[in-house]
Amino acid sequence: MHGLTRVRQFTISEGHLIVRPDQMVKEFKDCIALAQYCLQTLGLEEDVTYHLSKWDPDNREKYIGEPEVWEETEQHIRDVLNELNIPFTEDVGEAAFYGPKVDINAKNVYGKEDTMITIQWDALLAEQFDMYYIDENGDKKRPYIIHRTSMGCYERTLAWLIEKYAGMFPTWLCPEQVRVLPISDKYTDYADSVLAELKKNGIDATVDYRAEKIGFKIRDARLKRIPYILVVGEKEAAEGTVSVRSRYLGDEGAKNLQQFIDDICKEIRTKEIRKIEVKEENAK
Repeated sequence: MHGLTRVRQFTISEGHLIVRPDQMVKEFKDCIALAQYCLQTLGLEEDVTYHLSKWDPDNREKYIGEPEVWEETEQHIRDVLNELNIPFTEDVGEAAFYGPKVDINAKNVYGKEDTMITIQWDALLAEQFDMYYIDENGDKKRPYIIHRTSMGCYERTLAWLIEKYAGMFPTWLCPEQVRVLPISDKYTDYADSVLAELKKNGIDATVDYRAEKIGFKIRDARLKRIPYILVVGEKEAAEGTVSVRSRYLGDEGAKNLQQFIDDICKEIRTKEIRKIEVKEENAK
């Protein structure tokens, strides 16, 4: 997916926080917590490394501000990362011209790292733009600024997700979460009622109406990486159940329809990343 990590234009989940200097440490820490939440939710936390990107004091023409400001802000970031027990490396010369930053890099399937999320500590641009606020004593003061992304740019994040999961996204991320397979045309009405209940609960589902053998339709759904397959026939229609096959455990047996809906809704709501415990068929 390298084409999506090096596109000509990025769509960035960017935010800028303008804060008092005494608020900076807490807000910066909260930005890191937001990034960690996004990474954990997407299942990417184990694939990332943290970097403190510092200025290069031997190449001062690239930066604005005085050395003591850079040393102070870099130490603040170092303290925050240590307090959060986050392992990190320090990279000289990788800072923005106006301040140091935390770069969160993710590895692609070949082990190469690209920056995914950036959180920048800016103690200098407020002066460049003549920004100020009035403090409790009526005095003009310069604010600090945090430039941050929460999940990086969408194109690059999507590329990493496609590579990591090889198309087998967690259920909550899948565009098609459930496929209902009637055994024959006689059970399409029940399949339609199952579909209606799924959609009523916000589940992305379809029905396979094709006049094909059930084995063929099951294999096709598996190759399409559908998380859940619901087979319905005479017994299921009579009992109000569905025969569940999942990408995670294979054949899970018959379940009451409402119980299945409750289970998958909880999985989607909590953004659970289930472990795949059965061998997937490879498309040929």
